[in-house]
Amino acid sequence: MGLLFPNFIADAIVARHDASVLRDPHTGIMLGAEPGDFGPAEAPNAALFIHGFTGCGNNFEELPQRVAAAGWHACVMLLPGHGTYPASYEQVSADDLLNAVLDETRALLAGHDKVVLIGHSLGGALATLVAAQLPELSGLVLGAPYFAITPRWFYGCAPETWMRLGPRLTRWIHSPADRQAVFRREISTSIVSYAWIPTKAAVTAMGVAAQSSRWEIGARIAQPVLLLHGRWDGVTSPDASVRVVNGMASDNKRIVLYDNSNHILFWDYEREAITEEVLQFLNRLAISPCKQP
Repeated sequence: MGLLFPNFIADAIVARHDASVLRDPHTGIMLGAEPGDFGPAEAPNAALFIHGFTGCGNNFEELPQRVAAAGWHACVMLLPGHGTYPASYEQVSADDLLNAVLDETRALLAGHDKVVLIGHSLGGALATLVAAQLPELSGLVLGAPYFAITPRWFYGCAPETWMRLGPRLTRWIHSPADRQAVFRREISTSIVSYAWIPTKAAVTAMGVAAQSSRWEIGARIAQPVLLLHGRWDGVTSPDASVRVVNGMASDNKRIVLYDNSNHILFWDYEREAITEEVLQFLNRLAISPCKQP
């Protein structure tokens, strides 16, 4: 998860770190964390990419571009409080996160005939909540969704318990760039995310996960669903993902578990097989078949 530091030390370290991060001088967005649109704007099919906790669209690696090359309009959003300064995430509520995804989704629905949500981690939880509210969506791709934290024996209790205690213990958790949740260690520093995580924001994300995993949410999801998760994901629980997806009302569900991919699976060893799964899923839903990239 990361390293804990007392507030009086961490506040100064975080400020110094933020000052060293390369970012757009006008927007304050970290280089590599920018939102973007790919593929033909007039395409009948569109996909919204929703990244995970403390991350950005970069966490999907080249999947948006591959989807665009297949003829879709690919929109990569940046969640509120992300990609700029970690302290700004402390001010973001669960409603802020959900409403941002709802706004982006409704905008795509207004301009495209078919819209699919592709969510990673916390983005998967948010996509689940949106799919339950917007039945007109055409499909849902969940990459290592955050429905629950992976339990570890050394936690001593449920990891969610430690999460709730976090803000009382420290304001920050350090998550070094070279220790991202991938088995391909050599590419860890290519993944853009916050190096310092506000514990208050982690509690907010945990609330989103808890809400999205409720059975009554799944009971409202009738769209086709594709779940992709690493068996040995050290961050979000694959068992919880399988349970939640199996509980969804949809009669068109595909679950694929991978042996050599950790949490940020779009960057890991099986990324090509994962990309192919996504493209095949989209091809089945498209108004006209996607062209092969």
